[in-house]
Amino acid sequence: MPLAIVHQSYGRFGGAERVALAHYEQLRRMNVDATLFWSGLVTPSWQDRLNGYDIKSIPSTLPGPLGIGRMIRFLKELSRYDSIIIHHHVDPFLALYIAKTLGKRTIWYSGSMFELAWERWITGEDYRSISRTVKQTSEEYYGRAVSGLVLSDFLFDQTVRVARAMDIHVVRRYSKIIANSRFLSFFLKRIYKMDDQPAVVYPGPDPILQDLASKDFARESDYMLAVGPLIPLKNVDGMIWAASKVPSAKLVVVGDGQERIPLEEQAEILGVPLNIKGNSHSEEELAQLYSQCKLLVHLSLYEPFGLTPVEAGLFGKPSIVTNHGGPPEIVVDGETGFIVAPRDYYSIARRMRELLSNPELRHEMGRKARKRVLENFTLERSAKRLLAEVQG
Repeated sequence: MPLAIVHQSYGRFGGAERVALAHYEQLRRMNVDATLFWSGLVTPSWQDRLNGYDIKSIPSTLPGPLGIGRMIRFLKELSRYDSIIIHHHVDPFLALYIAKTLGKRTIWYSGSMFELAWERWITGEDYRSISRTVKQTSEEYYGRAVSGLVLSDFLFDQTVRVARAMDIHVVRRYSKIIANSRFLSFFLKRIYKMDDQPAVVYPGPDPILQDLASKDFARESDYMLAVGPLIPLKNVDGMIWAASKVPSAKLVVVGDGQERIPLEEQAEILGVPLNIKGNSHSEEELAQLYSQCKLLVHLSLYEPFGLTPVEAGLFGKPSIVTNHGGPPEIVVDGETGFIVAPRDYYSIARRMRELLSNPELRHEMGRKARKRVLENFTLERSAKRLLAEVQG
C-alpha cells in the first residue's frame, strides 16, 4: 500500500516536525512503502538520518503559470498513492488543492487546528499577538505585499472569517481525521460539527532519545528545563515570573524566537538566572539537558498534545504542565508531576518550590513518569496505531 506523508514546516523546526519525521522513519523501518513530501527546515542531525531516503519537495502555492504547472504535476504524483497523510499542517491553499482533488484518499493527522482561523475561538486571543512568527511565515509563503494586507488591522477580521470557511470546506472533504490527543479529538468534533469522534493516536518520542535515556550522563544539575519556541503562546515569560518567586531557581530554555531579547531583559530585572540555548541541538545535546535538569516546565497557554513532558519522562524527570490542552493526558497530577493553570503564577511557583526542595519527591515522580511513558507513549506504539487507522 503506497503511502504519502505530507508536511510543511512553518518557518521553524519543532515538535510537529520531529514527530512527522520520526513517524516516517519508523514506518519505513516497519517496511511500509512510505514516501515523505516535505518543505521547510530540517536540522543537520535529521538531514543525516534521512540520507538515502527518497524525500520529495512540495511546490509553492503562489499563483502564476509556473506555480500552477508545478502544482498540477505535484497533485498528479500524489494521485499514485493509495493513502495520503497530511501530517500536522500544510499551507491552507495546498490543503485545499489536495482536498478537492484527492480528498477521498486523504487522512489528516491533526496536531492542532488551523490556528490563525481558530485562535480567538480557542483562547480568546488575537493569533498575531501570541504567535508573532505568523508575519514571517506568511511572507515566506505569500510574499510581503499580500501578507501585509491580509494581516493588517483593517482586514484581519475578514481574513479570519475567510480562513475559517476555507478550513471547514477542506476538512469536510478528508476521508478521515486522526487527532494527537483526546483533548484535540473533542475539539475537532465540536468545531467541525463532525458526526463521529476522531480517533486518537498519541505521538511518541524519537527512539534515539529513548536509547540515550539509558546512557549515564553527568549527575543532576540545578536547573529547570523548558523546550520550545520563544513565542507568547509558550508563556516563557510566565515561567520566568513564577521562577522569580522561588529562591535559587534557574531556568534553561532550548529554543529561539522573536521574544528572546525581551525574555532575557525580564529575567535580568527579576533576578532569574536564564540560559537560552537556542535551536539546532543534536539529540545527544538535548538528551544531556533532559538528563541533568531537575524538572521540566511546560506552561503553554494552549497545547494540543505536548511532546516535551513525554521526552522528560523518558529521562525520569517530573513535569509541571499547563491544564489547557493535551498535557494532562500525559502527566498524572501529583504522581508524575503537577498540572497547573498556565497563568496562575503563584501556584506554579509553589509547585516549583515543592519539587526543587524535595529530591525524594522529585525522583519518585520521575520514576513514575518514565514508567508511564514507556507503557503508553513510545514511537513504535504510535506508528503501529497510525498505520492501523490508515488501513482501517
